[in-house]
Amino acid sequence: MLLDFVIPLPKSRRGNTALLLFQCSFTGFVMGKAMSDTTALVVAQAFAECVYRRFGAPSLIRHDRDPRFMSEVFQAFAEMMQSRSRATLNHRPQANGQQERSVKTVMQSVRVYAEDPLQQDWDEIAEKLIFAINNSQDGTRKETPFYLVHGWDAQSTLKAMSSSLKRGSGRQSDALAWRREVNRQQEIALSMAKEYQATEKARRAKEHNETLGRQEKESLPSLSGEVDPNETPPRSLFEHGSRVWLYMERVKPGLTKKLAHRWHGPFRIKEEFAYELELPNRSGYRFYPVVHVSRLKAVSEFGDRPKVRLAPEVDEESRVDIDEELLPEDSWEPDHPSGEYEVETILDDRTPLSTRANRAVREFKVKWVGYEEPTWEPAANLSCGGHLYDYLRQERSDRRLQMAQPADEE
Repeated sequence: MLLDFVIPLPKSRRGNTALLLFQCSFTGFVMGKAMSDTTALVVAQAFAECVYRRFGAPSLIRHDRDPRFMSEVFQAFAEMMQSRSRATLNHRPQANGQQERSVKTVMQSVRVYAEDPLQQDWDEIAEKLIFAINNSQDGTRKETPFYLVHGWDAQSTLKAMSSSLKRGSGRQSDALAWRREVNRQQEIALSMAKEYQATEKARRAKEHNETLGRQEKESLPSLSGEVDPNETPPRSLFEHGSRVWLYMERVKPGLTKKLAHRWHGPFRIKEEFAYELELPNRSGYRFYPVVHVSRLKAVSEFGDRPKVRLAPEVDEESRVDIDEELLPEDSWEPDHPSGEYEVETILDDRTPLSTRANRAVREFKVKWVGYEEPTWEPAANLSCGGHLYDYLRQERSDRRLQMAQPADEE
């Protein structure tokens, strides 16, 4: 059983503001419940009303990571029915694609038939359209969802109009001819719709195949179904320990996407199930670390290097032997004078207001080699360019990720 919410919606005349949709993944049968309250307890009651009382408990409940579905109340309800509850990954609607496509079909139909300027009749229209969708021919299953569930076709008004009548004279004959004409027009309309759907599917498939990346094409299996014994198995896009950037769509409320960074990190691949990221302990990130490959891209560890040797190789004949005894002593001297302390790592930073210059001066919390207690030092007192660069780069990455953190936690 597939679940998904359609929120927020305009408040209807009945006071409903949300639509909860259910779908049987085997038959494609759709059920819906317009709701004014979307708490976890009300969701469990709606599930019992629409699904459990009609068909019993499902073996598997598939849903996204909505807080209502992930709550202890709903999980306890699923456990009580002995149904497995499985959530999709964050920002990965393709994992529940059948339900997402069903939601899109329902809402597109409601949008077409909604006549109220204030859109307050959407719940009444949705209930009627769900019945129509369940009695529509499924292109994949080759039957209507209503027939696959009940074993017979629903008695609709169109079927009553096109049914056979006793032959007679007068108005009955005219009605029979009219109904036959309606039935013929229906068959023509269905055949044209199937033809248009086939053409559109072919166009979308061609457009999708043309936009596939090179690496994705290599990872796809062969379309012929024949396995070449000499062919190497497809490689994964990332390996354990690889460094990647993480794509996060939404940003913190009040910030504009044009100025916010979408790619955050870098992180290391911890596990290759989907892809689990290893999050730094000190940063306190709280988003779900398992993400799909579509939200990752590899980190370029090094820039492009020249592949052609700039100098010819030296052969043995042209090599010059030098006596080490004749070489002068090492003239290298350390950059820092004696008595200067060595920085082990930079732990934190702050920007207090200086009492001398009456302006903010940035200070860093420094851990020294050989000393236990760290001290706060201004940037002018530090000569550790490498440590300072690594700390500032990591801090900038942390702030960019925290910008999208509150939206991703939802």
